[in-house]
Amino acid sequence: MVNTLKTQCRASAWERVFGGDLWILRNIMRRFVSVFMALIPFKAWRHQARENLDRWIIACNAGKIAHFVEQYPPVKSELETVASLVKNGASIGRFGDGEFNMCIGRHKSFQTYDSTLVARLKEVLHSTDENFLVGINTIQAEHDLTEIWKKFVVRRGNRVLKLLDHNRLYDSSTITTVFPQQSTSFEDYITALKLIWHNRKVVFVVGRNSRFFFEKELFDNLRCHEFVYGPAKDAFSVYDELMKQVMVYDKDWLILIALGPTATVMAYDLYRTGYQAIDLGQTPSKYHKAKYGSLYPADHPLFELNPL
Repeated sequence: MVNTLKTQCRASAWERVFGGDLWILRNIMRRFVSVFMALIPFKAWRHQARENLDRWIIACNAGKIAHFVEQYPPVKSELETVASLVKNGASIGRFGDGEFNMCIGRHKSFQTYDSTLVARLKEVLHSTDENFLVGINTIQAEHDLTEIWKKFVVRRGNRVLKLLDHNRLYDSSTITTVFPQQSTSFEDYITALKLIWHNRKVVFVVGRNSRFFFEKELFDNLRCHEFVYGPAKDAFSVYDELMKQVMVYDKDWLILIALGPTATVMAYDLYRTGYQAIDLGQTPSKYHKAKYGSLYPADHPLFELNPL
């Protein structure tokens, strides 16, 4: 604990020079690494070199990762969050690495940086409405962090911690992305998850030709369903039009949204107008991966020819 605090004090001093999480220094180092990697003649060797470098960077930042876990706010379990959605008819906006990246000035390939979107994401993150759940990753110990998240913590961790309220109990953002590996637990969890939309009229708000796939095994208990399509990239650019299309439906329709960071904001705005809205993400693809061992490809067209 003492060593972790000492490490963070030194890091804070350096951050005053090189920016949060030393991003200026990291960008310079990344350029040098890119030049070095380009000199490696074989793709397999480059891949191995990158893996070795990632492991070394993670090991060198063990103190920072430990500090992140220590300071990370408490988060409900996935089942507790699902129970709130089912029993209370709550809505949820989820914050993963993409949403946090956007909040600190970075962006994903499917959503360019937009200052208005950033402001709206922060508004949602800091909202305290009782029946609107703010979901973040469930992290209780270092073993909860995947290699991808460890690298994310190294690059962005300190800035993410500054966005969060450490005295708040958050809900889980991984309700639709992390599934139990034991077969019986997996089936029990899916049964609980499907109660959210059991016998409901559902509007799916998704990106056209995105990775979202209508998985009949997940959605075979809907009363009926319809789709509202947005662009697979930069959905926030047509946000107002998408909201108009969704609000044509009565308030008893459940709105399930898969539009990247835009979904987080849309779920909040729809909740405030009287809908139950859930930032669903790429749940069918994650479900397929958990059950069958493979994701749908990123460019897989939306499949809606499998009617209920």
